Amino acid sequence: MRRALALAAVIIFLIVAQLAGSVGYVVILKNGHKIRCREPMQVDGDIAIITLSTGTVSSYPLTQIDLIETERYNQQGLGDAVEIEELAVYGHIRPTPTPRQALGSFVTLDSMERNPELKTTMAPTPTPTPGIRLQTYPYHDERVTRAFEKVFADEKLYLYHTSGGTQQGYFFIQAVTDSEDQVFHALETVCQAFYLIRQADPDIAPEIVELQMVQTSRKAAGTFRIKPGDAESLLNGSISVQNFYIRNVIF
Repeated sequence: MRRALALAAVIIFLIVAQLAGSVGYVVILKNGHKIRCREPMQVDGDIAIITLSTGTVSSYPLTQIDLIETERYNQQGLGDAVEIEELAVYGHIRPTPTPRQALGSFVTLDSMERNPELKTTMAPTPTPTPGIRLQTYPYHDERVTRAFEKVFADEKLYLYHTSGGTQQGYFFIQAVTDSEDQVFHALETVCQAFYLIRQADPDIAPEIVELQMVQTSRKAAGTFRIKPGDAESLLNGSISVQNFYIRNVIF
């Protein structure tokens, strides 16, 4: 009897895997529900457009989607590991607006690293350097460190560490972020500090800011390598903080 049940479970698993085919993208809602999709979601303003594994197109307010867990989950290649009970989507299908710009135009998930934490043996994009992490040495110019700390204090970003980055002109920040709001606040604050320092004294400003966000439990919340243009685009409103996260997160 046990062998028959085990065989049946294997058959069900194989059928589900076969039906899924190349389906492997999963959107995770803030209530914990996982939605299996045929392709990465598209972002249209504050609306997320998703194509379900059945082919049905639906939309959700971006505020209902856990962007951090969605990106982490898919970059680890877990899309094909969704449990059977997670495959059903409940609730009413919302009207679908015409998307203006696809998520795929921002980022190709397959080109990203899928490790939940960056290691020293990993080659993060866009250059082959050691892993982005807190170093044992400070940034080479103490004036820059103090300038970042001043902006962080003004913007009430208190839980962080700084060091030198993976290259001589790179400044590293590790921020503790235990919620989506804290993640977005840290992103905006770091970009603001980077922009202001470059405006005040471009000769001593870092070339790149590397940002690693972790939860108190040490779970990764997103890693970034921020260029001056990236910081400016977020501050001037050219891109929302949600889209900035989706576009630039490395993990």
